Amino acid sequence: MTEVRSAKSKVGHAKTVMKREPIRDRLGRDAFISLFLASNEFNEQVERACRAKEISHPQYVVLWSLCLADAPEGLPMGALVDGLLTRSSDATRLVDRLIKSGHVVREPSPDDRRVVLVWPTEKGLRLFERLTVEIKSLHRRQWSALSTAELRDLIRLLNTARWSDTEESS
Repeated sequence: MTEVRSAKSKVGHAKTVMKREPIRDRLGRDAFISLFLASNEFNEQVERACRAKEISHPQYVVLWSLCLADAPEGLPMGALVDGLLTRSSDATRLVDRLIKSGHVVREPSPDDRRVVLVWPTEKGLRLFERLTVEIKSLHRRQWSALSTAELRDLIRLLNTARWSDTEESS
């Protein structure tokens, strides 16, 4: 933690003197801010692309999961929720909106009526294909300043930071 103390200047005014911050603390803060700003900007760009097609980014993620799932009879709602890493109520709300817009269908499983299956409609598949082309192009632009090796390093470093022990050692 940075030490703060008061001192009198030569002309008698109180001033705050701060002990120099450790480099590791400053770098950690700078990394957090850079990651936060980049994430917000990149996410906003994807959200704009989705909104242009009249869906939200989270709805696109649902379509992504459904369109890429190897589930011709539909994906169980529970599996969709697990794959999205979101609360069940959020996934249900997203699926409800996609049903209303004609992009997905949800029906009870013919084999087990306790299981609810969800799958994309033709309209949903077409939207997913068009939007995925745009988002892939957007990602290429977003990361164009980095080489393939730098992207691999970035992913490795972010995963290391994300999965490291976040509890302070005593």
